[in-house]
Amino acid sequence: KRQHEVIDVFSTVLLLFPEFNFDFKFVCRNSETLLHFLKGCLGTGILAMPKAFYHSGYLVGIIATVLIGGICTYCIHMLIRAEYELCKRRKVPSLTYHEVAEIAFLEGPPKVQKYSIYAKHAVNIFLLIYQLGICCVYVVFIGTNVKSVCDTYFPEMSVSIYMLMFLLPLILINWVRNLKRLAPFCTAANVITLIGYAIIFYYIIRNKPSFDNRSPTGQYDHFPLFFGTVLFSLEAIGVIMPLENEMKSPKNFARPFGVLNIGMGLVVSIYLIMGLLGYLSYGADVEPAITLNLPPDD
Repeated sequence: KRQHEVIDVFSTVLLLFPEFNFDFKFVCRNSETLLHFLKGCLGTGILAMPKAFYHSGYLVGIIATVLIGGICTYCIHMLIRAEYELCKRRKVPSLTYHEVAEIAFLEGPPKVQKYSIYAKHAVNIFLLIYQLGICCVYVVFIGTNVKSVCDTYFPEMSVSIYMLMFLLPLILINWVRNLKRLAPFCTAANVITLIGYAIIFYYIIRNKPSFDNRSPTGQYDHFPLFFGTVLFSLEAIGVIMPLENEMKSPKNFARPFGVLNIGMGLVVSIYLIMGLLGYLSYGADVEPAITLNLPPDD
């Protein structure tokens, strides 16, 4: 009887405090979650950061990048806190994006409760558009870069062929729903990504970045281009709640020195350094993707 009482108490705690609810078999440690977070944030957008700094100027670019990163981090914290509160009210272990929106309306004033179903569908639609756009960008990016390498050694083929070649592997990877099992692949991907960034930094530094003829402020009508590029590069809202829900200790995600703050700090720093050094190195000649400035013969 006492054992059953302990189990009942433990179950109640898990319902009231969802951050302690986890599955021992498939949970992700903090380090694994951080790797997934970095992989979700570090993408093709970083290659456009030097061009973004060209539009904003190096001084405005530094300040605005930090500011946008801080706003993104704060908004994610608000989302996580809202999820915790709604989980406690509804006594459920976790919620998805559309469930958070729907329940938030249902828990709100009576006048807005009838709009809960519309909020649910709106969130799903925007997430679908967001993820579809990102997937399209990545498929085009992969196909274009693989083509540029293969054309040197093999007969030229259309970029569409290369995109189709990677379509099936990408679909199969997305069938793996458990992040714990993806951790080794994520680690390998992060290592390869960092090696690629290191190569780009090598060529940028070799070109001797300089403040000469570099503007601290850009044209005001070009700032939307900077803002859109940075926001696209930094924002990875689609991976936040899945990562947090599969952590061994979800409460560690949003702590002052938790996964979110450490991850966003690293991401903002890497993007800022890439944008600043890339712009200082190539100035007005910087291309939309910094890889296009690299010497093709090396």
